[in-house]
Amino acid sequence: MLQFYQILKNKNGRVIVELDEQLMEIIINDYSLHQQIKNETQQTQLDEQKFQRRIVPFFLNQFMHWAKQMDYKKVECYLKVIHNRKTSKQQKWELGDLQKIFGPINSRTRCIQIETQQRWKEFLDQQAEMTVIMNNKIKDQQTKRKYIDAIPQLKQELDKKNPYHRFLSISINSKIDYKISTETCIDEHNQKEFEFFIENSDQEQDRLFTSFIQDDKESI
Repeated sequence: MLQFYQILKNKNGRVIVELDEQLMEIIINDYSLHQQIKNETQQTQLDEQKFQRRIVPFFLNQFMHWAKQMDYKKVECYLKVIHNRKTSKQQKWELGDLQKIFGPINSRTRCIQIETQQRWKEFLDQQAEMTVIMNNKIKDQQTKRKYIDAIPQLKQELDKKNPYHRFLSISINSKIDYKISTETCIDEHNQKEFEFFIENSDQEQDRLFTSFIQDDKESI
């Protein structure tokens, strides 16, 4: 029987072995392949994490453009206020912006916040996929496919008590118990409430909202 290796010394958990050259090459190649697979797997995981962080900013940006095209003035205005208040130089959309939209209902902005939530659902149902398909900035078809595949993930979050608070596996305080209202908020009564809010706002957030409306009358 052909022997490919011989144990020369075995002591205290350490072994000295004499190997056949071919067997040595097999072991080295197998180890190198294992390391390559491990490195590629780690890189794939990092790439997926990076892409996951791009999903919400991409679709929020498309959502704001769509709201403008659909002439949803109050929704467009609300999104612009959130966007303009960002302190970063690039002013990119972030997951926290979507969490704010679906966060606690502000009694003074209740109407517009609920309408924005409803329009977001409408956007995901009717237009999100088309915005990916028609986006000329995304050249890679595989990337487009990944964005389209992410849409059901965004929809599933709407059924949760705290939408998007764990979208990136972010731990949240278990004491938080927000419940998102799905009632309609675009009837005549609520429209008057919203107009009254604009005219009588006195808190910092409200002043920013009113200031923006005055600066951009076409947005309301």
